[in-house]
Amino acid sequence: MHSLLVKSIVFTYLCGMKKDQIQTLPPLSVTLSLEEYQGLLDRLRLSEQKDLEYVQKILENEQTIRAKEQEILDKKQEILAKEQEIYEKKQEAFESKLELIEAQEEIDRLRWKLVCLNRFCWGSSSEKRRLPLDPSQLSICFVQSPQNVNIEQEKQKEQKEIEKDKEYSRFRKSFKEKKISHARKPIPSELPRISKILEPSVDLSGAIRMGEEVTERYAVQPRKLYVEQLVRPRYKLPDGSIVIAPLPTMAYPRSNASESALTHIAVSKYADHLPLNRQIEMFSREGVHLSASTVSNWMTATAQCIEPIYNELRETLKASRYVQADETPHKVLESEKPGSLHQGYMWVFYLPHCKSPYIEYHPGRSSSALGTLLSGKTEIVQSDGYAVYDVFDKLEGKMHLCCWAHVRRKFVEAESYDPPSARYVLDEIGKLYAVEDEIRKKELTNAQATNLRKENAYPIIKGLEVWTTENLLKTPPDSPLDKAIRYMYTRFEQLSHYVNDAELAIDNNAVERAIRPITLSRKNCLFSGSHDAAHTAAIFFSLLGACKENN
Repeated sequence: MHSLLVKSIVFTYLCGMKKDQIQTLPPLSVTLSLEEYQGLLDRLRLSEQKDLEYVQKILENEQTIRAKEQEILDKKQEILAKEQEIYEKKQEAFESKLELIEAQEEIDRLRWKLVCLNRFCWGSSSEKRRLPLDPSQLSICFVQSPQNVNIEQEKQKEQKEIEKDKEYSRFRKSFKEKKISHARKPIPSELPRISKILEPSVDLSGAIRMGEEVTERYAVQPRKLYVEQLVRPRYKLPDGSIVIAPLPTMAYPRSNASESALTHIAVSKYADHLPLNRQIEMFSREGVHLSASTVSNWMTATAQCIEPIYNELRETLKASRYVQADETPHKVLESEKPGSLHQGYMWVFYLPHCKSPYIEYHPGRSSSALGTLLSGKTEIVQSDGYAVYDVFDKLEGKMHLCCWAHVRRKFVEAESYDPPSARYVLDEIGKLYAVEDEIRKKELTNAQATNLRKENAYPIIKGLEVWTTENLLKTPPDSPLDKAIRYMYTRFEQLSHYVNDAELAIDNNAVERAIRPITLSRKNCLFSGSHDAAHTAAIFFSLLGACKENN
């Protein structure tokens, strides 16, 4: 019994021992004494104690490792917090920098608008490149400070002038100032002369007339309004019949306005831009009281009389190979929205071969207004960059040209934003116009003009295209220079076609000149009373413009 107990204890300890420890023990089959078993148990206890110590050390090491790991995690957490703080500060700095950039861009835009406003109010309206201004001349726009102006030298020069004036001597040979000739033009001899004789206010008894001095001045006699009476005698012939002369053809039958009165009112309104209400007031001062509706009906009837000529001009437009086109706003009182004006448009087409504008009124600005051109034989249309004209690029046998004057205008507006870049382009465009000036001065034939354009103008256009490609992505987006570059870059093909045909113009300034009477009339008359009245205005603007262009 005692030996079984010992064996079970030994087996229990052996299960917890390592393999090398078990190999050192004697086999259980060997009979051991109580002391030997006791020693064996002591050895086993000692080994167990070492194992417990070893496990204890492992546990302590694990705790140390965990503490180190926790410390590392805390450090990493601190680092992440620092990085987060740095990121937030960088984000704040980036947002501040972005705000500064936006503020600077806004300042640049406002400065550019101020320069444009000063140029609009005080500067020259011409977009042509001219000789550089005298650097000593002060700028009225207060944009640039005078350069190369020595204030001390100016003061010394002014002091010398004052001292020179003090050196007056009464023995001077001549004290008369030199008169500057004004180059006054002589009064035309075909004008009638009305003489007014001025006699001296003294007694002329026994005086002999030696001659006379004649002083001519321009004089104006106020407009003379008179009534034209058409007297038609009535006769009774021997056979008893009564005859009377028929009335002549009248522009507006059954009215009391003659053709001269209708012509005067129409020319005053559509050529001299004098609104009907002012003309009515002028008639009232002479004792003739007319209503606005009466005068308006006179103009409508007059337009109907000359509308066949207007229709013939439209047929001439349809038969033209090359046409310049543009459009301008024209407000109409007749509107679907009560209390507001309708925004209509005057579509202006200029015929270079006969120097005549043709104007159509349309209620909108859509492509339907191009029906007249699309229904005719027009092959080439030159306009600004309005997208509605791009339809001519999509049709077979049609071609769309763009205008270099509009490109130049964009860079003139951007000149105050980025002077070096804008001036480079403006100088190159100036070279293109120099080629056109040479063609006009030398009166070259079409073949010679085409060859000169290909030799001198086309390389300039290719150089501008290369420059535009290089600077397109370098320019700040939505800046005035960026808009100008993109405007030119997207239209190089339409801007280049003119070099191949001498009959084509470099720009459509002719059609813009035809728009000026409409613009002046809009400033004075403000709007038309109805869509029919706007059509009437288009008829008068077309025919009066053709008369003006052809003198």
